Amino acid sequence: MKRRSLLRSIAGGCALAMPWPVKLARALALPEASGRLLKATAKEKGKILGVFSGAHQLMTDEKAAQLIASEFEMLAIGNDLKMNRVHPEPDRYDFGPGDYDLAWSQKNGMLFRGHTLIWHNALPKWFDSYVNKSNAERVMTDHITTVVRHYAGKFYSWDVVNEPIHNDRPDQLRRKPWLDLIGPEYIDIAFRTAAAADPQAKLLINECYIEEDSPGYNQRRDAYLQLITRLKKSGVPIHGVGIQGHIKAGSPLSKAGMTSFLTALKDMNLEMLITELDVDDSGIPEPQVDEAVARTYQEFLEIVGPFAKVITFEALADVPQLPKRSDGNVPRPNLWDTDYRKKPAYDTTLKALSELRN
Repeated sequence: MKRRSLLRSIAGGCALAMPWPVKLARALALPEASGRLLKATAKEKGKILGVFSGAHQLMTDEKAAQLIASEFEMLAIGNDLKMNRVHPEPDRYDFGPGDYDLAWSQKNGMLFRGHTLIWHNALPKWFDSYVNKSNAERVMTDHITTVVRHYAGKFYSWDVVNEPIHNDRPDQLRRKPWLDLIGPEYIDIAFRTAAAADPQAKLLINECYIEEDSPGYNQRRDAYLQLITRLKKSGVPIHGVGIQGHIKAGSPLSKAGMTSFLTALKDMNLEMLITELDVDDSGIPEPQVDEAVARTYQEFLEIVGPFAKVITFEALADVPQLPKRSDGNVPRPNLWDTDYRKKPAYDTTLKALSELRN
C-alpha cells in the first residue's frame, strides 16, 4: 500500500460499530482552542487553510480533532467519499461517514471539500466484474449525479477528476480504467455531469508530480496545462485546478516552470488550490530531516502560495504506523509530530504564510 493510501486509511479509516445516526448526533462542536496562528495568518493573507481527515479520526482522536478545528478553516475528506466507500455495491450508496464529516465541519464552522468523484484508484470491489464499455458511462454519470446531488449546495468544491495524467499515450492521459472504457471524453462528461447535478458547485481537476524541476515532472506539467486549456476552450465547466504538492525534500522545485504554469491558469480565471501538501523525507539523512522538511515547505509555499486560494495539507501529524524509513525511523512529513507537538515545518509554514502578499 502506498504511503498516501495508508495515511488516509488511518486518518479517515473504517468507522466505529455504532449506527451512523448515533454517530451523526454526536458530531458536536469542539471547545474553543488557543493558538490559531496558522489559520489566522492564512486568513489575513486571503488564504483558506485545510487538512485531510475523516470520520474515524474525528471520532476517535480528540486531540487531532481539536487541532483541526482550531488551526484550519477547511476540512477535506481523505477516504469517506471515494467510490469504494460511498458506493459499495452497484445499487447501494453509503453516505454515513461523509454525512458525519460534513456535520462535524459545519458544527465547527469549517468549509468542506469533496474528494474525489472519478479516480483510477479506490474503486469498489464490484467494479471490474460489473463495468464494461457498454455501461461505463452510465455507471460513471449515475455515481457522480447521486453523490453530488446528495451534497448539493454544501461543499466548497469537488475534485471531479483526480490524477488523469500518466505516460500511457502521446497526450499523457491515463488510460485505465475510464479512458479505455469511455474514451478521453470521459473527463468532459464527468465535469458536465457534476455541474448538472449541482449548478452552484465549484468543480476542480486535481493532479500530482508536476512541481519539481526534472524532465518527467516538466512533461507532466505541460500535459496537465494542455488538458486544462482544452477543457476551458471546449466550454467544460471547470472552475479550479488542484496542485497536490507531494514533494520531496532535497529535490529541486521548478520555480520558473511552476510560475509559468500558474500564471497561465490565472489568465484563464481558474482558482488554484494546493490540495494534498506534504514532504517526503525518505532521501534525507536522519540528523537533517526536520530542517530539510521545514525548508521544503517554505520553498514550495513561496512559489505556489501567492497563486493558491486554498492550501490543504495531506495529514495533520506524523503517523507511527507508516512504513519506516530505511534507517528504521518513522517518516516525518507533516507539521506536527506523532505526539502533536509543532515541528520546525510548522514555523516555516507560518513564516511563508505571513510573507505572502495579499
